[in-house]
Amino acid sequence: MELKDWAIRILSADCLEEKLLCPEELTDNNPGSPLTFNEPTRPSHMQLKKRSKEEKLPSFQNLNTEDNRAICLHRFAGHELLAVEIMAHALTAFPEAPKAFRQGVARTLKEEQGHVKMYMQRMEEMGLRFGDLPLYRHFWNHVPYLTSPTRYVSVMSLTFEMANLDFAPIYKKYFTHFEDEKSALLMDQIIHDEIHHVSFGYHWLNRFKDTQDSWEYWSQNLSPTLSPKRATGFVLHEENRRKAGIPEEWIEKFRSIK
Repeated sequence: MELKDWAIRILSADCLEEKLLCPEELTDNNPGSPLTFNEPTRPSHMQLKKRSKEEKLPSFQNLNTEDNRAICLHRFAGHELLAVEIMAHALTAFPEAPKAFRQGVARTLKEEQGHVKMYMQRMEEMGLRFGDLPLYRHFWNHVPYLTSPTRYVSVMSLTFEMANLDFAPIYKKYFTHFEDEKSALLMDQIIHDEIHHVSFGYHWLNRFKDTQDSWEYWSQNLSPTLSPKRATGFVLHEENRRKAGIPEEWIEKFRSIK
């Protein structure tokens, strides 16, 4: 299957099975013309909504109950499905991007599909089905600004996915504290994969830039509602960033904005 056709199927799918379609063989011989979407098609029970300030995740202290942990996993699964769609959008929107970049986006997309499936399996073990709770627009709010591969890696890889280098370890810690080893192991896999996704973004940011400082180049390619602080969580996990190849000067800047 062509990358373009696969991506269009994901974005146009009105069932979850199609969104998680993962062909073994993918080619990129006919990337076509740029094609953008205002938002994806979704199953009727998984429509996107705007999240209100009141719709917060349970506090860490309240993760002692399985129901509250399942609520968190549902939100995380929603983020992963959004990432699947945004990555599919990058494949349709940037047909002239380097082949190696497009292949890297496709590999990351497949891993995000795997994350959705892992979260779904764990939630179902906890008595919650994916789509039982609201799902939010989140990443799709930034799509109008993702007008180039540089902006894509700046917003997705180096902001939202980098922030998960901090959030995933914190949730792992609390899942472990409340003796939910299955959910904690799931977060381990997320951390492992996100390190590679951030590394992909930093590699291509440097491929796309000229002589400009990489931090400044990244900052200038964020959407207007984002700042570098959004690439961090409650606690800065420096070692995860080092594993992703993020340089010490970036880590020092993250320390200064915490």
